[in-house]
Amino acid sequence: MERQGTDGFFVSDDPNLLDVERVHAWLSTESYWAAGRPLEVVRRSIEGSITFGCYSSENSQVGVCRWVTDGATFGWLCDVFVDSGNRGRGLGVLLVESALSHPAVKGLRLLLLGTRDAQGLYSRFGFVPATGNWMEKRSR
Repeated sequence: MERQGTDGFFVSDDPNLLDVERVHAWLSTESYWAAGRPLEVVRRSIEGSITFGCYSSENSQVGVCRWVTDGATFGWLCDVFVDSGNRGRGLGVLLVESALSHPAVKGLRLLLLGTRDAQGLYSRFGFVPATGNWMEKRSR
């Protein structure tokens, strides 16, 4: 699955395009939720998930997010990250739109995510506060 954005940016779920070392650096050193996460753990988390990379027109990875799902009832959107030099360009929106349009999560009853500071982004897509930093999106 590939989704085009503006200015040549695009999102893909092709695992062969992922720069795992770059993702590890972002998550382990720049995120509050995965600080210090080892490279091997990042590799395994990517392998066990539906992972999306966001790329520039030069195919340089500038963002990431992933779904953890049972494929039937539940999906957890996590590790949503856009490189600091590319923020403010709508790439977080592009990543979340792409993730929500993926066939593996269509029709799932419960979508969940956790955020300390991006409620405004996720509320655009129907996520509502649950408890603590968690947000959810339910369908019947």
